[in-house]
Amino acid sequence: MAKFVPGTDTAVKSEEPRLDVLASERAPLKPGKHVFQLVVSDDSGNDSEPANVTVIVLDTTRPTAVIDLINADGSRNPEPVVQVPFGKGFQLSGDRSSDVGGAVKLWNWTLLTG
Repeated sequence: MAKFVPGTDTAVKSEEPRLDVLASERAPLKPGKHVFQLVVSDDSGNDSEPANVTVIVLDTTRPTAVIDLINADGSRNPEPVVQVPFGKGFQLSGDRSSDVGGAVKLWNWTLLTG
């Protein structure tokens, strides 16, 4: 069976009729629409018209939210419970939040108790 590695291969020629698309976390086929094309050649050297298939890769993995308190000296405190002086401002950062299948596009902050 022929093998196709996303991010490495763009085309594969094979004497086998099947193509194994080896998508993985290290070599993902990104979420979205991908069109694969097949042209076959016969033993006389004639090529077929192209045949296409559209594969839509879904992103169904939830992103991971991470909150750090930024200390006055710029260092990070990733602890889930932190103390700050009364009447003093502080900064929170969610920039270490991540999404396996794409990118975090929105940080929605809410004060739940207070």
